[in-house]
Order: sequence, then C-alpha cells, then structure tokens
Amino acid sequence: MNFKLMKYGTLPVILLAHVFFAVYIKQVLSPIHYVSHSFFFFDLIGKSGSLSFEILLLISAGILILLWLIGKFFFKNNYSLIPPLIYAISPWGSYLVVAESFYIFLLFLLLMIFYGLLLIKAGKSKAGSILMIGGTVIAMYSSYILFMLIPIIFLFLIVFKVISFSSLRNFLPVLFLLLLPLFFLVYKNQLGFKQISSNEIKILSDPGLLNNVNSYQGAAREANLGSFAKISENKYIFTAEYVLLKYSKQLIPTSYFTQQEKLLNFSFIPPIYLGFLILFLYGLYKLLQLSTLRKDFLLSTMLIIPSILSDKMVDLNRLVLFFPVIILVITYGLLNLVELKKKRTFFLLLMLSLIVFQGLFTLSDIHLKEKGRYTKYFSQNYEIGKQ
Repeated sequence: MNFKLMKYGTLPVILLAHVFFAVYIKQVLSPIHYVSHSFFFFDLIGKSGSLSFEILLLISAGILILLWLIGKFFFKNNYSLIPPLIYAISPWGSYLVVAESFYIFLLFLLLMIFYGLLLIKAGKSKAGSILMIGGTVIAMYSSYILFMLIPIIFLFLIVFKVISFSSLRNFLPVLFLLLLPLFFLVYKNQLGFKQISSNEIKILSDPGLLNNVNSYQGAAREANLGSFAKISENKYIFTAEYVLLKYSKQLIPTSYFTQQEKLLNFSFIPPIYLGFLILFLYGLYKLLQLSTLRKDFLLSTMLIIPSILSDKMVDLNRLVLFFPVIILVITYGLLNLVELKKKRTFFLLLMLSLIVFQGLFTLSDIHLKEKGRYTKYFSQNYEIGKQ
C-alpha cells in the first residue's frame, strides 16, 4: 500500500462517498430523526430552531475538510487523507446526519476551534484566532453543554501547557466581550437556565440509582452494619462509582467497533468498522508510550463528558464529539504499522479485507433489514427521543 499515490484530488472523491452513503441511508430510513434540539440561545429567549438534513450534510462535509486540514499537522505525505476517509466510510457520522443530530454541528465547531489552536501554535495567529473566536462563540451560544465545557477545556489546555496563556492574551478579551450578551441573558433568565440544565444533564435522573443506594443500606441495616453502610454505600460514593463506570465505558473499544451500543438506539451496525480495531489498538499502544501524546490523549477524553452526562450508559449521539480522537489514533496506528518491516503486509491486508467485507455487508444490511429493525423498535414513531 503506497499512500504516496494518493493525490489531493482524492478529497473530493471522499466527500462524494460520504454524501452518497448518507443519502443512501436517508432513502432507506426516511423520515427518521431525533426530536429537534434547539440552540441554547434560542431556548433562553423562548424561541426554537433546528438544522435540516441538507444543512447537516453540508456541515458534515465541512468536518471532512477540517479533518484533512488537521491531519496535515500530524501526518506526513498524504496520510492526512486517511482521517476524512475513515469518517466518510464509517456509519457513525452518516447515521447521525440522517437523524439530523445537533451534535454533528457541535463536532464541526469543536474541530474548527482545534484547527484554530493548531494554526496559533504554528505561528499563524491571525487566522487561528479568528477560527478559535468564531468557533468558540458560536459553540457557546449554541449548546449549554459546550457553554459549560469549553471554558474547562481551555483551562486544562493552559494548565497542562498544551497552549500558553500568552498566545491567548489577545483572544480572551475579545471572546469575553462577544459572550457578554449571553452571560447577561443567563443572569436575567436563571429559571430558564436551570430548566435547560436539568434537560441536558440527566446522569442522575434515573430514580433507580437512588433506590439502589437505599436498598444496599437497608440490607446492611438488617445485617447490623448500618453505620458502616452510611460510609461505604452513601449516595456520594455511589455517584462517584457510577460516574467512573460511565467514564470507563466511553473508552472501551467495544463501544465503537461492535454492535454493543446501537446507533440511533436500534441499528445492528457498529459505529466504526471492526477492521479499524487493529490500527486503533496499535496506535493507542504507540502513543501511550510517549509522555506528550499520552497527556494529550488523556486531555482529549474531556470530550466524552457530554455522553457521561446523558441518562444512557453510552450515548453515541453525544459521544460523536470524541470520534475525531478515535480517527487520529487509528491513523497514527496505520502510520506506525506501515513503517514496520515485519508482518506489516499481513496486518494491512487483514485490515483492508475486514473493512471491505464489512462495508459491503453494511450496504446490503441497510437495504435489506434496517428499515424493518427500526419499525420493530419504534413502530411508526419516526422521532428518536431527546438528543
């Protein structure tokens, strides 16, 4: 496999492949979609607004381009084409576009911010600052989750010296001024803000969690261990354990490369093809050996927080924000595998065979069975819960 043969003209082909895949799924599953998710700003002022399939398909094409541009910072030659290719042929992004997921739009904004950050680090401060300011402002006006999360991400990036505070000195005052109307609106509409918060953060909304704590303490009291249970089985420790369980669940490969977590809550198709698992595991193994990359990967896991805050154990709709990290790890694994002198041909052929087979199987499965599965799970209700 000589990736030097890949030319920049390949990118339009990748874009067309993604569009074809999404339109193909749309024709089979139409009119399936998530319950409309309104913009954070609109919710605060009592209005509504959502994004259509056509707009999200265009935004998803923008994600492909940003993945390519970001890949050029990390991978030599034409390996930068691999990240958009993985995104284009993986079912995850296409299914969420078809379902009109608001998180496709948020993913685009996060990639826009990250690309701006890379430009700033490369000395292109003006272009980088424009992208970071624009992406950050739109993201925080659009999403309550990102309104809370983005400041935390910036804080960690500065504390762990991924980016210096001095490089953001001119960025932060402008950002603060642009966000002042939003802060003022939140202050004036605190009741509405609390309602939005309760709608977005549902990690502890299941009454069964508190019932479990009460049942454990009741069993302990029956065994004359009531005092001990108040320490070992109280709601704070139980909550911490539950959050830790959810955190680990977001990171295990089975959540991404198998059908264990169902796309759109019903599909039997994995978010990412199993053939990429070898590259992901090898890429993860190699990057964890380097302290800098290990730190960057751990910081990137903040992107799984929206899924953790969901009422589901793993929310693939929200977890798509972490998809680019998986893609970059897969590409890093491919780059390192190609450089091996022994057994690389075997692993590359095995990976390619699995991906081609799974891709063909997926197209056939979508055409023959996917509509039936959806009807079985949801009858004629074509809306899929809240995002």
